Amino acid sequence: MSQTYHSNAATNVNIRLQIRNSSATIEAISERFSISKPTVSKWKNRDFEQDKSSRPKQIEYALTDIERAMSNNIRKSTWQPLDDVHELMLQVNPSITRSAIYRAFVLENINRVPIEKKEVAKKFKEYKPGYLHIDVTYLPTLNGKKCYLFVAIDRATRLMYYQEYEQKTAENAADFMQKCIDFFPFFITHVLTDNGLEFTNYLIRSKTGNLCKKPSKLDDCCIENGIEHRLTKPATPKTNGMVERVNGTIKNGTILIHQYANANELSVDLAKFLMSYNLYRRHGSLKKELKVKTPFDAVEKWFQLEPLLFKENPLVFK
Repeated sequence: MSQTYHSNAATNVNIRLQIRNSSATIEAISERFSISKPTVSKWKNRDFEQDKSSRPKQIEYALTDIERAMSNNIRKSTWQPLDDVHELMLQVNPSITRSAIYRAFVLENINRVPIEKKEVAKKFKEYKPGYLHIDVTYLPTLNGKKCYLFVAIDRATRLMYYQEYEQKTAENAADFMQKCIDFFPFFITHVLTDNGLEFTNYLIRSKTGNLCKKPSKLDDCCIENGIEHRLTKPATPKTNGMVERVNGTIKNGTILIHQYANANELSVDLAKFLMSYNLYRRHGSLKKELKVKTPFDAVEKWFQLEPLLFKENPLVFK
């Protein structure tokens, strides 16, 4: 078997053997083979001529053993695309990177979907347009006024909408829901939120300790429009990871790179970012079968596939 040398190797197996068996001084050997004295000394003190492995003795993985096992099990049981597995794992740990999951797949030799498993991957549940993830995040305080951003993103198309409010209240949550109904070109069927008091009364307890059964204002709006309001598991807001991540995307494209003199400048910048995100931003998590790049591309594709899901033509929406 031939020896593969490092690109910067100054010796080969034959030279190393001569160095080890030579009785000449280190200086003489160094001059003879035009190599450094430390290199001569290294091969003099070794009892073998092959290169040592450059692999670290202890490899530090980005994923924990549990996270690696979970991602691999999801892959093997469903054969979902890497982006979909990444999206699911972000609900477990929002700091997990796509590349870390890919490396875990490579170690298990599951980075490529076997031909016989591709049909399994296609059968995995696919959500159609109309399932919104909704959350509220903070914006910078300008001119002494707090500001909140209610954000909604559609699970299937990644089409996004948001609206600024001065308060994080149940009334504003209901108002935002109505604005979402008016904004999105398709019918909204489901809404997923966390258990914040602006979204639900579910965790409010009476003086007797009983949980509140009265619908929240957001619930009333959903009931009126035939929308199912779902809640994340209490105390685990990261299970609404899709909108949690897009909150960071919005901030990375606006408030974290720009400074604003007043609230109007912030509003203008947010409006520009929303248009850019929906119409031009490429989104890697969109279904590969759709062969689309941007959220609006996905909207147009779904309109071609199932026009009855829509209340208006995407071109009108654009």
